[in-house]
Amino acid sequence: MRRVKTGVALGAVVALGFGLTACGSDDDDGGGEASGSLLIWADENRAGPISELATEWGDENGVSVEVVQINFDDLKDQYAQQAPAGQGPDIFLGANDWSGEFVANGLIAPIDLGDNRDSFNPAAVDAFTVDGQTYGVPVATENIVMFRNADLAPDTPASINAMAETGLALQGEGKTQFPIGLQVGDKGDAYHAYPFLSAAGGYFFGGPDADGNYDVNDVGIASEGGLVFANAWAELGTSGAIKSTFTGGDLEAAWAAGQLPYWITGPWNKGKVEESGVNFVAEPVPGWDGVSTPAVPIVGAQGFMLNQQSTNATTAQAFLDATMNTEFMDALYAADPRPPAWTESAEAASSDPIIAAILEFGADGYPNLPYPEMGIVYEEAGLAQKKILDGDDPVATTEEAQANIEERIGSGG
Repeated sequence: MRRVKTGVALGAVVALGFGLTACGSDDDDGGGEASGSLLIWADENRAGPISELATEWGDENGVSVEVVQINFDDLKDQYAQQAPAGQGPDIFLGANDWSGEFVANGLIAPIDLGDNRDSFNPAAVDAFTVDGQTYGVPVATENIVMFRNADLAPDTPASINAMAETGLALQGEGKTQFPIGLQVGDKGDAYHAYPFLSAAGGYFFGGPDADGNYDVNDVGIASEGGLVFANAWAELGTSGAIKSTFTGGDLEAAWAAGQLPYWITGPWNKGKVEESGVNFVAEPVPGWDGVSTPAVPIVGAQGFMLNQQSTNATTAQAFLDATMNTEFMDALYAADPRPPAWTESAEAASSDPIIAAILEFGADGYPNLPYPEMGIVYEEAGLAQKKILDGDDPVATTEEAQANIEERIGSGG
């Protein structure tokens, strides 16, 4: 299929709100040329470039393509509610960690990347791979990184301990309320805290094996490294370097005011960092004093997924084929600047120092596995981390979290 340029006028329908249209209105015999109609769901940032591609591709192939704009935070739940009833989109743009649950529930179908597979970041493809089959066309990767206010903290910290020392000193001088800018909240946030866990030698699940699989029966929350983390984490809480009351909104406001020395966040806040006018450096989170294990983040991916019940699957696959090109991936990056999963686009994007830092820190990161069990770990580990910051015994709390995770996984959730 000819690759389609995206520099055309917006012509496909972009509806504001939730689309309740049943997926794929035309029958599909599983082969042949593209025909009929497609419904695509996408977030507010990327609906525009997707619509541009859909307009030109639809005109050339005689296909009516409707692109419905849905808030990304609502998309998963909306799809999970509508797809079992044969409603919802033929194609939607979502996060890789949804795919395990959707596969288990029979809601998405495998996608053929064809000869384009090698043009993607392998980790992004793996992020959409469940039981050896690929369930997404990756468009972006994402992981957290550290933004350092170079006026408040001129030097790259040698360790997390050094960050805490500098941040607490700044707090004592009245220059910040947040010595280390890491969001926690009332349920904890094991995703944002993962670099701290990994730097101590802790992990979520053991692996990967030779086939890239992780062992959900090998939980590393209360491993030797996990307990090293728990004790070190407790010290951060005792000193006030990180508190459970730290929220994303508070940290964003403090950064904008020039009153946050370190902000550990992701590419979704890239624009806010740049627009703040703060003199900053983007760099990896350091490790712990006396521990040689490096800190790594959790690396996730976003991409297009295909409705298992689409009645126009051949046409949907043909449209997905048309997304696999540099011009379109560049357009998606321009609309939502997360590191592209398409390697040629990622190379170009890495000229941006923030994207380069995100890619560097995420190069050896832990995948945001498309396993339903990941949600259990996020929930239990996050809550335990919150309790530890609030003063609960770090070892007992961590061991209890591990036991809860193992029990829930063993009982199916």
